[in-house]
Amino acid sequence: MPAWNTTRAAVRSDTVARATARCVDTRRGVLVVGPPGAGASRCAADIAAGLRAAGVPVVVWDDLDRLSAPPRKVPDGAVLVASARVGAALPPGYDDEVSTRTTRLPLRLLTRGESEMVVSEAVGMPVSARLVEALWASSHGNLTALRATYDDLAARRLTRRTRDRLELVEDPATAIAGVAVDPHLWIDPRTAAADLGPLTTAALARRIPLDDLVRLHDDDMVSDLLARGLLFERHEGGVEVLSVQPPVLARALRAGADHRRRREVYAAVLDRAACRDAGRADDRAGGRASGEITGMAAPFQPDPRIVLWALVNARPVEAGCVVAAARAALDGHDYRTGVELHDAAQRSALATASLQQAELSLIAGSCLRLLDRLPDAAAMFDRSLACLRDDPGGADHARVLIENVTARADLAHYRDRGPEQSLPLIESAHQWLPDGHPGRAVLEALTVVHLSYSGRYREADRAYTELTAELPPEWERRLEPIHALALDSMGQSEAALAVIRREARRSRSIGGQAWASEEFLAALVSVMLHGFGINALLAELAPVIAVEQDDHVRVDHGVRRLVDAEIALAAGDLPAAVGAASDAVAIIEVDGPEDFHSRSLSLYALAAAMSGQAATAEEYLQRMRAIPGYTNSPVGPEIRGVEAGVLICLGRPGEAGEVVRSLIDEGLNGAATRAAMAGVLTADPEICRALAEVDVTGDVPVLVRDLAVAMSSRNPRLLLDAARRARTSGLHMVAAVAADRARDAASPGSKFHSQAERMLATTELGGPLAGLTRVGAPTVSVPAGVSLTRRESQIADLVGQGLTNAEIAAELHLSKRTVEGHLNRIYTKTGTRLRG
Repeated sequence: MPAWNTTRAAVRSDTVARATARCVDTRRGVLVVGPPGAGASRCAADIAAGLRAAGVPVVVWDDLDRLSAPPRKVPDGAVLVASARVGAALPPGYDDEVSTRTTRLPLRLLTRGESEMVVSEAVGMPVSARLVEALWASSHGNLTALRATYDDLAARRLTRRTRDRLELVEDPATAIAGVAVDPHLWIDPRTAAADLGPLTTAALARRIPLDDLVRLHDDDMVSDLLARGLLFERHEGGVEVLSVQPPVLARALRAGADHRRRREVYAAVLDRAACRDAGRADDRAGGRASGEITGMAAPFQPDPRIVLWALVNARPVEAGCVVAAARAALDGHDYRTGVELHDAAQRSALATASLQQAELSLIAGSCLRLLDRLPDAAAMFDRSLACLRDDPGGADHARVLIENVTARADLAHYRDRGPEQSLPLIESAHQWLPDGHPGRAVLEALTVVHLSYSGRYREADRAYTELTAELPPEWERRLEPIHALALDSMGQSEAALAVIRREARRSRSIGGQAWASEEFLAALVSVMLHGFGINALLAELAPVIAVEQDDHVRVDHGVRRLVDAEIALAAGDLPAAVGAASDAVAIIEVDGPEDFHSRSLSLYALAAAMSGQAATAEEYLQRMRAIPGYTNSPVGPEIRGVEAGVLICLGRPGEAGEVVRSLIDEGLNGAATRAAMAGVLTADPEICRALAEVDVTGDVPVLVRDLAVAMSSRNPRLLLDAARRARTSGLHMVAAVAADRARDAASPGSKFHSQAERMLATTELGGPLAGLTRVGAPTVSVPAGVSLTRRESQIADLVGQGLTNAEIAAELHLSKRTVEGHLNRIYTKTGTRLRG
């Protein structure tokens, strides 16, 4: 099994490069600080290595806060590079030297993407998405925890090398359940006994508030742990909460907590939670108008496991606290605990009001639905509705009713893969609310959502424009991204972008990360990629990267890999597309979301088809079509589009053309341009003709439409213009195919022919596009029996190295026209093109 190589590459190459350049320019050193395990020592060592390579003398003081010997003298002209734990006091004698000679460089934990890159560099090969998921769940960007988890998984033979990447043989949750990490990796053994107490306390409560921890211990102890980076502080809903860094350490400490300590901490945190919940309930009863629709969770959510412990052990606990804990379990994707809280409350005969019982049953039903226990979920939703009938005038009645209708409609869609059952449910709920009630607007918005769930975006757009009443802010934030997706599918990319920009401006005024919903991120990626290209998307990825470290938003890793596959396909990086789509299929089959299963199969089929793997493409196409209602999902039009691309690659353009025309007939012009892409690239006359007149906006849809016209006319000028626009957008596959067609259409030796040659020589593609075009890697092979002159052989070799005609001319001190003449003679002799 590949070993972890610590010397392969700099972990934070950008940070190291900037710090090294600054040290070289200023001759001032750097003090790298970070929490334990974040890699401060490694970063300092990489900076020192860079300085030595630049010829700068270096003195390294590693783990500065742990040094006891007196400081050594720093020679004149040498640069000091040091590392220490963040917040730790420097030993006597070092303070002055460090403050005089260095600039402080604080390190954050690695992002998920950086963690994946570090592991790939360390083991010398790409790693699968499931292995990345397991490593991330254990380390959350802590470098030491990342390596410790990898070593643990490798030692237990849970990783294996298949083809050209490293994979995990079990699902991530099972694999990391047995990870055993020595807490002394992060805790100084000399003070371990003193540290285990408070760390165990923090590890027991997933979201323990800061003041609870201080009350259980003392200010100095808590401050020391915060300063050393072993506790991470953040705000959740206005409450300061703590978690242990890294999470692997929390699990080890939690497992070692004795029963007395566990009982003490649970009781202390529960007492505070009950007090806060009671105060919140009083505030809500006195301050919220009857029937107000908020849809927002309570700002304080007690730890579900602590409340479950209290119910099971017959400890006093308020019904409101149990409901809040169940909602916290649902929000935290701990669905089994959510169901257990409901069942424990029933067994303990907890005194609950009708509305509280309705909400608790509703939450339990939602958890059961996500656990795929559909009959139990339906029964629980019915029980919740019955409780609502018993208390029709409660303060939160309308809110819980809306949530109940939403959950029942989601369940109906999940079972039937269409809106035929969910839309009547939503319509029937109007009778529960009087005319003019704000909840009616929410029900109308829910209709838009369910039409979009089935990919019926033209109907969804029509229903959206018919909304008249003002929506609650949280529903508006949800509906606007869905509207953007509808516009994107209809080919109105500029209007979709305006919606995304408007929503982003509103979100910035809210503060925090309220913008970072799954719907917003999906709309952002779709609108930018489909409407404006890869480069435009990369410029907008800051919000997605910010979510990497945020616990409020769960973006499934399988969906992330779907996006990776789609980007790789657009760029023409077929090996990366095959790998990402394969990961997506493996993850979504095990962990969901099930609505995206057919999407993952379609992308894998297209990547295989474009790579020339016709049998594999046919197999995955049939697997996708075997799924009932495989196009009844928010990405249904995109699935149909990818299906058309696979059919083109399999030599069935007639079937593909039917898909393109059906999307155009439904008004989904944006999805139609994506469905027609493969047909346009292969210059299929029927598909090009169908696409030539569609009404679309946005850089990419207009480009594809223009390329369809250019393919039909075989106009080299128009083809080259399309190729340049495609490369500007990062669509290298489209650029290569358009340039290849332009070269075929242009006369040898002409200006357009030379420009096409140059573009093909400088366009980067990951593998040959076997399913679409002849474009591939340059070759210098010469058929047997063909004799080239010395100059022609030199030029052939340089073409094989990827040089353009101008670069060859400069290399051989010839004119570009002379080089083009030699190339034409080579083509005549060999009957082939060196760049095609």
